[in-house]
Amino acid sequence: MMVRKIPANASGIQYFGRWEKSPAACRCAQGATYIKANFTGPLLMADLIDSGNWWRVSIDDSPFRRFRPQGENTLLAEDLPAGKHKVLLVRSTEGYMGISEFRGFSLAPNATMLPPTPPKARSLEFIGDSITAGAKNDGPPDAPYDDIEDNDMAYGPQLARMLDAEYSVLGKSGEGVIHNWDEDWPGHGVHTADRYPWTFYSDKRSPAHHLWNPQNFPIDGILISLGTNDFGNDKHQLERNDFIRGYKNLLQTVRQINPHTPIIVIEPVPSWLPHEARQWIKTAVNECKARGDKALYFIPLNEEKPLLDANDYAGDNTHPLKNGSKKIALYLKDKVAEILGW
Repeated sequence: MMVRKIPANASGIQYFGRWEKSPAACRCAQGATYIKANFTGPLLMADLIDSGNWWRVSIDDSPFRRFRPQGENTLLAEDLPAGKHKVLLVRSTEGYMGISEFRGFSLAPNATMLPPTPPKARSLEFIGDSITAGAKNDGPPDAPYDDIEDNDMAYGPQLARMLDAEYSVLGKSGEGVIHNWDEDWPGHGVHTADRYPWTFYSDKRSPAHHLWNPQNFPIDGILISLGTNDFGNDKHQLERNDFIRGYKNLLQTVRQINPHTPIIVIEPVPSWLPHEARQWIKTAVNECKARGDKALYFIPLNEEKPLLDANDYAGDNTHPLKNGSKKIALYLKDKVAEILGW
């Protein structure tokens, strides 16, 4: 088939979230990293190399179609009508599934790339665990874990769209502040504060951890939701001072890379967590504020009553379904907008 190759660094291709860019390819290792472009012609293919992640594609605002990349000739659309078209290409599964490499698009021989649509004026970053990654929100609970994750429909991207913002998601299943879900005690493994500076935030297969330059995707607000895996594992009694110290270290790490960006800390979503989770996280926030961090905020979710009902979860009272994530986003919408002056 004769096609027109469009390289990954073409000026008409826009990248959102954490990408490592080079003239030959652009690489990512998170869910909800995404690409936008405008083009003409009846055909669109992607040169997309991947080890097993799910992606989604929307052409001209059509409903998303889920697919697994097929390498150089990954078909995104064909038999399109004449005229201008747009594509939104989103990675659905989180970083531990490995690195994705995008090498460009292919068009029909006489087709062209068009100038990009200006990006939204606002952008948000979301840091968290499997809840932030959208785990278990896209299929029956007994399906393979890696097949039922739609990161783009977790609460973060839904909230970003409500606020007319672009977004970046850093979500890692099992991640804790000082103790991961599957980690022995004491927790000496890799945690969020360790991962946050990495471009390939949660990819365990990456041979090197390249440091992220925040100027590559400037953000206007950061939302953090962590603690479920620290408190949810009962192998050992979590120590108050250890957890607060670890959460303060996380906040200071994020602040070091983002000196002036507002940071909004959210209480963990599951209401079955002990009340100490909310109290200790709030204490960490207040202690950082007392030391001079004035752009730091805390939003409780379950202080008055549980935010979500049992039917909002994927049968485990922990992982929200898409509608449960929508409830979280709606609850946060006005509060986040007020903090950010939006």
